[in-house]
Amino acid sequence: MAICSKLWYSQFGMGNIHKKSLTRRILNAINSISEEAKEAVFTLGPLFDALMSRKTLGQTISALGDYGNPKIKGDFRTALKRLEKKKLIKFKDSDSFVLTEGGKGILLKFDIDDIKLPDFSSGSWDKKWRVLIFDIPEISRAARDLFRNKIQELEFYTLQKSVYVTPRLCEREIMDLARILKIGKSVHILEASKLGSNERAVRKFFGIR
Repeated sequence: MAICSKLWYSQFGMGNIHKKSLTRRILNAINSISEEAKEAVFTLGPLFDALMSRKTLGQTISALGDYGNPKIKGDFRTALKRLEKKKLIKFKDSDSFVLTEGGKGILLKFDIDDIKLPDFSSGSWDKKWRVLIFDIPEISRAARDLFRNKIQELEFYTLQKSVYVTPRLCEREIMDLARILKIGKSVHILEASKLGSNERAVRKFFGIR
């Protein structure tokens, strides 16, 4: 799935979808329904092409909170219309809909944004460096750019073009990121006790004496 991160904000109105909004909850519920239906739709095509209905979605959101509140139900209908207007979902009839490529991109962006590394304290550091190496082919350029941007956001130190380092525990989070972007086989994390001539600069970057 070729997705350009710059398009999320301009084309799909990402700036208007708050992380805790009902719209976000709806997208999360769509994601949850799709994950639960994974085995059933595997032979029918891509995961998110499974039809979903207002009723099924409402039941899922109800499990997440106060959907029974009349105001929430009204907001729910408005949010669905908003998602349709932004072309994040597409109705097949008056009740059933699918997630569009734009909707898939929004969910992917949410998943990436949610990835954080544990807080770091030099006093409790285990004296091990986590060295991240990746070799992502040109055919996956969009995923490679998203991966590199997220690595920089997580404040890894750049040793060279595709080699980064951090003192933080990070294997679970980075491999989750690689899985989301479908580049797991191209990403590797090593542990090292020394970084050679680069160590002084890396220690200064992370405030480690």
